[in-house]
Amino acid sequence: MDNKKRNWYQNDPIMQRYFRQYVSHLKDWGEERLYQLGEYCAGPMEERAQYTDRDGTPKLIRYNRQGEEINEIWYNEGYLQTVGDCYEWGVVGWRYQEDVPCKIPYFYSQLMFMLMSKAEVGFTCPVTLTMSVAFVIEKYATEEQKKEFLPRLASMNRETLHQGATFLTEIQGGSDVGSVMTKAVKHGEHYLLTGEKWFASNCDADGALILARTGETLGTKGLSLFYLPKKLKDGSRNNVSIRRLKDKLGVRAVASGELVLQDAIGYLIGKEQEGFKLMAEALNVSRMCTATGSLAISQRAFSEAFTYVTERHTFGNSLISYPMIRESLLNMMVDIEASWTLVAQMLLHFDRVHTTQEDSFPDTLTLLRCLLAMAKVKCSEQSVLHAKESLEMHGGNGYIEEYVTPRLLRDAQVNTVWEGATNIMALEFWKNMSRNQPDANQNILLRFLSNGLNELTLSAYAEECEIARQELQKVSGQFDYLVQADPLTQQAHALHFLTSVTQLACAIFLMQQAEYGWKQDGETRMIKVAKYYCNRTYRPSLYGIGSSCIPSVEYFEEIVSGFVNGNVVNV
Repeated sequence: MDNKKRNWYQNDPIMQRYFRQYVSHLKDWGEERLYQLGEYCAGPMEERAQYTDRDGTPKLIRYNRQGEEINEIWYNEGYLQTVGDCYEWGVVGWRYQEDVPCKIPYFYSQLMFMLMSKAEVGFTCPVTLTMSVAFVIEKYATEEQKKEFLPRLASMNRETLHQGATFLTEIQGGSDVGSVMTKAVKHGEHYLLTGEKWFASNCDADGALILARTGETLGTKGLSLFYLPKKLKDGSRNNVSIRRLKDKLGVRAVASGELVLQDAIGYLIGKEQEGFKLMAEALNVSRMCTATGSLAISQRAFSEAFTYVTERHTFGNSLISYPMIRESLLNMMVDIEASWTLVAQMLLHFDRVHTTQEDSFPDTLTLLRCLLAMAKVKCSEQSVLHAKESLEMHGGNGYIEEYVTPRLLRDAQVNTVWEGATNIMALEFWKNMSRNQPDANQNILLRFLSNGLNELTLSAYAEECEIARQELQKVSGQFDYLVQADPLTQQAHALHFLTSVTQLACAIFLMQQAEYGWKQDGETRMIKVAKYYCNRTYRPSLYGIGSSCIPSVEYFEEIVSGFVNGNVVNV
């Protein structure tokens, strides 16, 4: 389908459904903006993404023609225009404006972010990082620092905007943040930072959060957080040089580089030796964006596959008439619906803690961190699978760079690594699950799932509810076993446990969503989605060889074909 005829909000009934359900109070103010942004992302933004990925990647200009070191990055004009547009749409800035109906929730800004991510996650990476920096400055900086830094980080004018970044990784550490060796020495009202950063995305950002060691304390407890400006108050450049840019597999639009700091000026955020805790808050914002951006890739992969197999004919029939193609599309759609329920819960709890602050108790913070880990892992891992399946459904054409499918696959893969690889996220999840929670009865996440399950009333999926109750008992038993186990056993099973809990959560959330749709509109499609997801997960023999049910026959028309064709192709 011609991208110029697409509108990625108008053609996304799932996103529209969640807008109506959770942010309908912004309908008069905000929905028309989503329609306009959906048209922009499917048109000019997508066209510029194709060029930037293939021919217009960033380039490091180390020296000018006089041999002077300038350390500047060249970006193509389309990239500069698009990234500037993204900020001016307000995906970061609306949250900090006063002429709005209320404090704009992350739920709304993430809908904007997802529309942009369908075009190019390399364009949205700087947005993510700026959002993270603004969040930390908003919550933890001094009033003087907020007045100085926040207005530019939140600017909706590209001329005054300061893009943000988070400089964390060093060559000896990677995910082992406690091995950071960059040093910070107090010098008057600021600090002088010296060291190297190994993988810094948006590496020429106007202002970055950076971890450095103050004093001799080892590990994460010795780290402090600093705001590192690109330019100093007198207009001169800070003492930060870019050694080289990374030649990455995907997200090639954003410049990721190696940095060298030599007495660079930084401003302490918060207190000394509390930096790891504050940087973790920035990472939580980035993980939220990684989850939603991954879900956007899954949706784009689905829409590209559906369009292609509908138009492509082989052996005298359209590809979409074949049962294996139908089953692949069915499973992608059900995966996407399941991920949406998880992402919605993550965003709702993020706003309850950080926007309305109606629920910021320690238990709720723990629940939020668990949901962040679950959504980040599920959505990022799933987007790789969906991009691969979309490419395969295109056949040989899917492997050609003139189609979007190779870029989707390359871009999806980074999300399993960025802001915490899958194994690291599993360990984070277990740490939050087990902290001050001695048994399953007192575990905040398991109680949350149990309460959600007990609220379900529809008889249509009574059997699936009973399966979920049995699975909840199983997961609770696993928790009780692991919480008493030695650290090696806990680490060995952390990812398996995360996967089990995430599958159960999605089953319950899907049934909740189905019940909402039935009570609101008498809608039955989500009931079938929930039933198929539960049975596919826990009773796969129902769909095995010799069974009475073939999913591509039983479920495809209502869950996929009728739904998509009734709401235009691109979901």
